[in-house]
Amino acid sequence: MAIQDRVRFVTDRSSGKDPVSPWGPSGLEQAPLLSVRNLKTHFFTREGVVEAVNGVTFDLHPGQTLGLVGESGCGKTVTALSILRIVDKPGRIVEGEILLSQVRNGGWDVIDLTQLKPRGREMRAIRGGDIGLIFQEPMTALSPVHTIGNQMVETIRLHSTVSKAEARETAIDLLRSVGVPRADGVFDQYAQQLSGGLRQRALIAMTLGGNPEVLIADEPTTALDVTTQAQILDLLRDVQEERDMAVIMITHDLGVIAEMCDDVVVMYLGIVAEQGPVDDIFHAPKHPYTRALLRSIPSVDSEPRVKLPAIAGSIPHPYNRPTGCPFHPRCVESMPGVCDQGIPELQPVGERQAASCYLYGGT
Repeated sequence: MAIQDRVRFVTDRSSGKDPVSPWGPSGLEQAPLLSVRNLKTHFFTREGVVEAVNGVTFDLHPGQTLGLVGESGCGKTVTALSILRIVDKPGRIVEGEILLSQVRNGGWDVIDLTQLKPRGREMRAIRGGDIGLIFQEPMTALSPVHTIGNQMVETIRLHSTVSKAEARETAIDLLRSVGVPRADGVFDQYAQQLSGGLRQRALIAMTLGGNPEVLIADEPTTALDVTTQAQILDLLRDVQEERDMAVIMITHDLGVIAEMCDDVVVMYLGIVAEQGPVDDIFHAPKHPYTRALLRSIPSVDSEPRVKLPAIAGSIPHPYNRPTGCPFHPRCVESMPGVCDQGIPELQPVGERQAASCYLYGGT
């Protein structure tokens, strides 16, 4: 669906207010394709409750690339799994909305994915259809006992009414489109017979088989060498432009964020620390955590043989979350009696950024 077809007035169903991101303009807006509102996903274990995602809010617009970035354990992957409703037990969504715009009966409709049964027919049609997921490690995402072609044909036929022969031709065309050499031969091979780069390309092709409008890429280059990483990132960019998809790029690599993304959501211990356009985040970060992450990146201008600045301490244990702002025990700008009292709300800072930090007031 063309981007211009989604342009309309956006009004919140309950309050009548513009539900765009807190730094965005009002009035005529491009409707969010996917809108996550105050999402909370908790894991209820014998040892206690793990608040893996604790109030995440963001919008994803057609054609946009949104980056989710942060240290390991900050809730990036759980956010993606929550959107697709595939969070393993004992985890479950306890609060929030995941609003997906769909075309129904010739008009636009907004469906809350949190209200659907995870294994219901409607959610299974959306998962892999409207929303596709590229997993972090293709070797574990692909079946070792089924050929690449067998898995692709199953995906294609699940989301379209075509014959096996037609699905086979579509699968081979998809493999060719993502740069797989000898696509007809790879079609009949198993995942363990392919290199890491080819496995990742095959996984991308399989994801495209459902013709998704939203593509979630969870650390798609982590297990690859530098050269292959660059090729995969170029491939994702080309596929996005060709298919007019919206992309959520999950990574801990700020270099990937700078190269691929339009907007950034910086997460820490389940909350959104800061969000805004990528240029604004990199050139004028507002949250102390974002500034600390950027200082730790090596550059060609770094002084040789000098240790890079590191963030003091480590992410707290999930069963022992600090009171107040979750980052305050590691924050050099922490204010005693303020930052340790409550979790700050995400609020506008400047024209296009927002941050969860008491340095900018708030409650």
